[in-house]
Amino acid sequence: MNQELVWEGDTPYGHYQIWDTLYDGRAARVLYSGERQAAQSGTAKDGKPELLFDYNQRVFELLTSLQPKQILLIGGAVCTLPKALLDAMPDVRIDVVEPDAGLTRLAYDFFDLPVDERLRIFHADGRSFLQANSERYEVILIDAFVHTAIPRELRTVEAFWAIADHLQPDGLLAMNVISCYHGSGSQLLRQIYAAVSQPFASVDIFLASQGYSLWLPQNFVLVAQKVADRLIQPYMRYEAVQPPEAHPNEILHDVL
Repeated sequence: MNQELVWEGDTPYGHYQIWDTLYDGRAARVLYSGERQAAQSGTAKDGKPELLFDYNQRVFELLTSLQPKQILLIGGAVCTLPKALLDAMPDVRIDVVEPDAGLTRLAYDFFDLPVDERLRIFHADGRSFLQANSERYEVILIDAFVHTAIPRELRTVEAFWAIADHLQPDGLLAMNVISCYHGSGSQLLRQIYAAVSQPFASVDIFLASQGYSLWLPQNFVLVAQKVADRLIQPYMRYEAVQPPEAHPNEILHDVL
């Protein structure tokens, strides 16, 4: 496949490129931040049904099994996961919180995002949206990154209490986390697990894919439930890892 730079430019929040290229061996259209520094979103162009990013496919499999009707996604980028969920779940309603209106424009122009009354997109940051809205959801998804870092305001214990407050009593949180599991590079996973464990009754951490050393950075799907009455493992393709030891002094708090 010949590589082609489809679009390059600036949005209100950053510089981006869209490439038609090979990604993980698949023909794909990929949104990169910076000068092709980090893949932010992408869609496969090889005719296969699986989503391009493994962690998106794991979340897709989980949600199409559970069939929630109300979903909130914090961090939409060009909305490849919401598009797939709209196609697969006719009764779903999805709210997407994405601060960068420029990425939403790219989603419509280059990633075939449909205009659909079941999809609402809010251009705000995640914490501001939670503070301004009182609606409760069956599932809240967090896939928010600045390049490869999750914003601090979405990984404090106060953030997870706010998320829990916006879930229905049997609600579920699923979060994409890029971290190592072992060594000094595991600090982020430990911090998030320690904070999430405060407001949620159960927390599981699943591999997004297999074949990577747990000493290397990779995607994990963290799944937290307000009520520990549902086994998540049957809905996940890969096994859960043992949650890291949570140290209270590692929990992040809002900066006042």
